[in-house]
Amino acid sequence: MKRTILEEIYASTLKFLDPLNPEETYGIVVEEAVGLIGGYYGSIILKQGEELKRVFSSSPLALKTIPRKSGYTYRAFAKQTTIIADISETAHIHPELKTFGVKWTIFIPLCYQRKSVGVLTINSKNNKKPNKKEIKALELFGSMASLAIRKTQLYDEAQKALESRNLFISMAGHELRTPITTIYGYAQLLYQRTRGINSLESRWIDALHTESYRLTVLVQDLLEINRIRSGRLQFFLRECRLKEIIERAIDSFKFNYPHREVIFDNHIKSKNDFIIADFDRVLQAFTNLLDNAAKFSPPTAPVTFILKMRSPYFIIQIKDQGRGIAKKDLARVFDEFYQGVERYPEGLGLGLYLVKNIVETHHGSVHLHSRLHKGTTVEIRLPRVKV
Repeated sequence: MKRTILEEIYASTLKFLDPLNPEETYGIVVEEAVGLIGGYYGSIILKQGEELKRVFSSSPLALKTIPRKSGYTYRAFAKQTTIIADISETAHIHPELKTFGVKWTIFIPLCYQRKSVGVLTINSKNNKKPNKKEIKALELFGSMASLAIRKTQLYDEAQKALESRNLFISMAGHELRTPITTIYGYAQLLYQRTRGINSLESRWIDALHTESYRLTVLVQDLLEINRIRSGRLQFFLRECRLKEIIERAIDSFKFNYPHREVIFDNHIKSKNDFIIADFDRVLQAFTNLLDNAAKFSPPTAPVTFILKMRSPYFIIQIKDQGRGIAKKDLARVFDEFYQGVERYPEGLGLGLYLVKNIVETHHGSVHLHSRLHKGTTVEIRLPRVKV
């Protein structure tokens, strides 16, 4: 049974739902439009700056043709009106059309949110021109094509913006690493010399040490994100003792936050705490979570580190008594660069993203439970080694 033109338009526009780049989208739009009316070839002309430029054509020769500002393309664009031009009206400007056997050209405006974005043109060898019903159907197709084109343009712009951002982050991370590492090294030396001294200068040095450490962690996170994207984040797996990794993370936390209390609640009494892991990566994950707990909770509130076992997993929980996380943010806290609706100034929104990547690479899982003003618990499950 022969389909109506509306059914054909519906079938055509379903192809716009696939994720496409601009060139692919232009090709499908023209191919489907030409097929709808049995055309010869078609083109897409879009507004770029103050001019209309032909961005795609199924005829290589037509791709070289520049729309005239006094021509039908500009007229259809400006008035948002479909125009059908007979060959007798266009042959003196484009004699090649007559050579190809083109009988008429239809100019369909492409509009998005009531603004013209371009024109779709179809050239036909048929003597019969579209009737009013077919023109209305083509205008409907043009509206759907406009949405598809705008969607792919926005997606393309977003991808380019992300690529620019990622390049900047990579370059900034590498450029900042050496000077910040040097600053932090000297800050550590000064801190060790003035530790325990109650003076204004020692408090300055304490603040310098804390902030330089925070900057060091931020730069390290930026470099790690870049390695994840490029597939260069390496893991060196071996048999490790989980309690040793936890104790190392707690020792580092106490050094960087000497005034903070951390409680290690160990429910595993045996020495059977072995996991197959990259020691440094798991240490990095625990360190990130302890840093988060310190950043988002009051200075006097303790941070609790809990270790227990529920076969076949070790369960690690890090609890704080901080500000908590809004329910609407919970689903996205592990997303890259996500900082929540309130956009907390601490950090870049990378810590939990890195933790999730590290834990899942070790065939584990990570979950977060939180309530506003009630604190947050991050729970990690890592598979234990059977002895």
